[in-house]
Amino acid sequence: MSNDLKASVIIPTHNRKFILVKTLACYAAQTVSAERFEIVVVNDGGRDETSSIFKGFVPFEPDETDAFPDDEGGRIEARLQGPLGAVLPDVPGTKGGSPSVKYIEISKSGRSHARNVGIHFSAYPLIIFADDDIFVEPGFVQKHLESHHHEDGLVVRGMVVHTGSLDDPFSARWKPKDINTSFLATGNASVLKEYVVRAGCFDENYKVYGWEDFDLGIHLEKEGLKSVKSKIYGYHYDPKPGVISPDDIYKKEKERGFTAVYLYKTHPLKWVKRFTLVENAPLKRLFGLLGRNNWFLRKRKISVFKGILRLIIRYKGYFEGVEQAKRQYSSDSTERKEG
Repeated sequence: MSNDLKASVIIPTHNRKFILVKTLACYAAQTVSAERFEIVVVNDGGRDETSSIFKGFVPFEPDETDAFPDDEGGRIEARLQGPLGAVLPDVPGTKGGSPSVKYIEISKSGRSHARNVGIHFSAYPLIIFADDDIFVEPGFVQKHLESHHHEDGLVVRGMVVHTGSLDDPFSARWKPKDINTSFLATGNASVLKEYVVRAGCFDENYKVYGWEDFDLGIHLEKEGLKSVKSKIYGYHYDPKPGVISPDDIYKKEKERGFTAVYLYKTHPLKWVKRFTLVENAPLKRLFGLLGRNNWFLRKRKISVFKGILRLIIRYKGYFEGVEQAKRQYSSDSTERKEG
């Protein structure tokens, strides 16, 4: 549908300079006019050289209504702005010029706070959520814009296709593992900013990996929004198993298990209980036995039977995170009663 909407693409990042540059190059090939969108990159406490990408940028000052409280969550350490062309001088510009990029650097605070910072400093009515490892098709921004109109009450969910190739991510094809039925998935989604703000933005109690977009999706649904699928493609870089250490998989899934308990405590719904497996004792016992003593952490990388091994590592880490969260919440509850 034709409209005059403009969009802000929110991209949180953490220690991924090399991939981020490749991701940003996709936005230099968009089919829509550069005046129709901006990119807001929020560096969540990264300690690599990500900031060097934006070394030619200049500070931007928020307007009088833009006083974001630095003491809630992470401290804002840099606030810069410049054209995407300055980041990618060897890449052809988008139609009609180079889109504006805002670069905001904060102390490590988690993806919820990072996205909230991006939302706060966004200039346009439509928010497009993407990640620093999502390579987007040339029509990505235009398709999201054309899927909305003012006050439409929609969450538009694009397609995320997993790819193991950095050289040719768009060669990947859709497969069953790419199915996502969540109301909001921040790898590729758009919604009007006013509804995100009305829903309270992201819950910043999600300090580690996992479920913060599910949480916001529940709030958006309560606000009466409708979630719809659209054939807008983003390609998520998912390194081949041999590239990832078992320890990295284990730690990430442990964080996801921990936040799953918070999601269920916040939204004690039957489908949340079922989907997060937080009370699935049989499955917990099975993977507790298969991953006993975390024997897999002695492996430096995944090779033989990688599919089965990854499954064991993921679920063992996940259920350990679930149990850790339950112990912590139980302890906190006891302390409050004693206090």
